[in-house]
Amino acid sequence: MSTTASPVSIDWNAAGEEATRHLQALLRLDTTNPPGNETLAANYLAGALRAEGIEVEIVEATPGRGNLIARLRAANPVARPLMLMGHTDVVSVEREAWSRDPFGGELANGEIWGRGALDMKSQVAAELTVLLLLQRQGVSLDRDLIFAAFADEEAGGQDGAAWIWEHRRELIDAEYAINEGGGGPISLGGERFYLCQAGEKGASRLRITARGVPGHASVPLDDTAMHRLGVALTRLHAWEPPTVLTSPVRLLLESVAEVLGGQTGTAVAAILANPTWEAMAALPLDDDTRRMLRATTRNTAVPTIVHGGHRINVIPSEVILDVDGRILPDEDPHAWRDLVQSVVGDEVEVTLLSEETGIAADPASPLYEAIVATMAELAPGTRVAPYLVSGGTDARHLPGVKVYGFFPTTPGAPVSLYSSLIHGHDERIGVADLAMGTRFLYELVARFCGSAT
Repeated sequence: MSTTASPVSIDWNAAGEEATRHLQALLRLDTTNPPGNETLAANYLAGALRAEGIEVEIVEATPGRGNLIARLRAANPVARPLMLMGHTDVVSVEREAWSRDPFGGELANGEIWGRGALDMKSQVAAELTVLLLLQRQGVSLDRDLIFAAFADEEAGGQDGAAWIWEHRRELIDAEYAINEGGGGPISLGGERFYLCQAGEKGASRLRITARGVPGHASVPLDDTAMHRLGVALTRLHAWEPPTVLTSPVRLLLESVAEVLGGQTGTAVAAILANPTWEAMAALPLDDDTRRMLRATTRNTAVPTIVHGGHRINVIPSEVILDVDGRILPDEDPHAWRDLVQSVVGDEVEVTLLSEETGIAADPASPLYEAIVATMAELAPGTRVAPYLVSGGTDARHLPGVKVYGFFPTTPGAPVSLYSSLIHGHDERIGVADLAMGTRFLYELVARFCGSAT
């Protein structure tokens, strides 16, 4: 592994412009999932890569759901591969609520607009650009570099990363991977930290079923399925789950305490010894960071969909509530179900819709150290700290790979705005932020995979 970034001179303005063009092209391909049609994006990526002589394969678990895998091979590999991964499917849009065409890829006022501009065609475009730059510069690698653009992440990954891991593992069997989910700068106590995703919660979703006696709605009943569900919902809303510090969050707090010291350091030390939400909420945090910590230091159960009733004049015999449950690493989904059952009471039935626990990658690794060193050069004065994300990514389908989420923006990026735009209206990313992420990935790969000189 090289100890310094690549000495090759690169015109980073031109590289940023190239990444912008690739992102615009990807945004103009409608890969809304469902149905996906990710082969559109896979073909575009393959064309750009093959034009530069890079090895490419497109794999489809289902027709039209293309996954692209590309590889730059090391002449004499001394370690297992590094993978740059992403997904090309996007969530649906409400076109009438957008200020611009969500599939137009427009460049306006220094921003690139479109569904997927943040989640996550921007990172895919940057990863593509990095492979092209490495190939053109003839950078010598000491481990293979894999580029994987998966389908179906937004709907669970069964036609994407999960299928490839099960059926074509040799294509993506890497030691490490860089993924989505981190890289946004936050300010804590006047110091700037870049958060690196070192873990994520698992989706152990629930269904709460309430049953009761049906009847004509003109004759009210006291004990109905609707009433029982209402009571259960009220109890669930009032429930305050215990605060739990996973390894990534503990390391984040330790990093903050080490840098800030003083009263904040003392407060963090007390939290590490006896974690409570009241103490964490009292830290000098902005609202976004406080919400992030609240979501990632507990198991959560958020009601999202209600099913029930078939006529307005009929009291239903059954009403169902679907709950988006997210649990921390090492939590047992069945114990989680039992806990929620005890919270809502025996008048309703709680069942599991999915059974996933959270995952975590050890930040004490050579790749994490390379991330820290690369950011120290690109953004002097900032620090990197691990954290846990409340959502899920394709990382959960790759149990043999150490996955870190990190795609940094510029220090002054509108992180709060970006957070609100992911899966929202008017999604867009700044050209400067795309360029920053592209340069970081290139420098990281050159540092971590480049042969020592």
